[in-house]
Amino acid sequence: MSVSTASARTADGVRLRIWGLDTELHGFTEREVAEVEETFAGSVAPADDAGPASADLILRRGTTASPERSGRRRSRHRGGSSARKFFLDGTPYRAEEQHRDITVVSETPGLDVYAEGPARVEVRGNTVTVSCDGPVPPMLLADIVEDRLLSRVRAVPAVQIHCAAWLRDGRASLITGDSGAGKTTTLFSAMRDGGVFLSNDRAFLRMHEGRLEVRSFPLPVNVGCGTIRSLGLDLPDHGLSDHDKIRLRPAEVAERFAADCEGWYPLDRVLVRDPAELDRNIYWDEDDCHPFWVRSWHPGPLPAEFRAALSEAVRAIAVTAPASVPR
Repeated sequence: MSVSTASARTADGVRLRIWGLDTELHGFTEREVAEVEETFAGSVAPADDAGPASADLILRRGTTASPERSGRRRSRHRGGSSARKFFLDGTPYRAEEQHRDITVVSETPGLDVYAEGPARVEVRGNTVTVSCDGPVPPMLLADIVEDRLLSRVRAVPAVQIHCAAWLRDGRASLITGDSGAGKTTTLFSAMRDGGVFLSNDRAFLRMHEGRLEVRSFPLPVNVGCGTIRSLGLDLPDHGLSDHDKIRLRPAEVAERFAADCEGWYPLDRVLVRDPAELDRNIYWDEDDCHPFWVRSWHPGPLPAEFRAALSEAVRAIAVTAPASVPR
């Protein structure tokens, strides 16, 4: 597996720009770098290899170190729905891959230390050293990058929302709500009517110059087989039940839907089936599925004035509607 052209080689590693984050990876294998690129596909831009290296996050492979086996465990990633999922080729997706923890070895001012399997992770500011005798455990590098990305956007400030979102004439609409609220069906119905894909699971909201704006995040897309059949989508259903889902990887989302994860777009409407679902699907503290797990990067609580302003702005454009697309 080769490193994509979205990366630039440095003297001893690879330089990437991931969701606006300048990132350098030193000493990792092509497979390990490729895993990071694939996880955030659609948001990996060509890196600037001119001039001296400058990065907001630097990952280095350290010398072999025996990680501590004891310590409390902390969630670093959690899965979503319990529905069975299958890739485009019909291969089953192993949901347990989404349940990942980390062992907290120590957290002191200036240094956080974690362990996962044979790997030891040391975080000093924006420099992370991963010491491992052999391959880095799957998704460890990606989870480190994701935590940094999420903590940075939270500091904008911005808040994560559980939603599906689409664009029309450069302006966004979204539908939020609990699982089963019809978010994916609404999204693909809007796309069938000329809407442009923005997000199918998570997005971020901010206030900018007095207006509410939304930005997408690179994640897989899970589409129910019942939705595929009812809307006649150009996706295989493999004869699965209505409640089973087809899972598109981030690279497939980017290729099929030209997903834009970089831009902030003005938000015109927030559709919600039940007003009671609105507040609990805005992650004012953190998203349990994508938690802040590196202690020194934790962004802390949102400013009260931001929360109040954003809450008021969202409610001003909220529309109580069934899982359908008002034009």
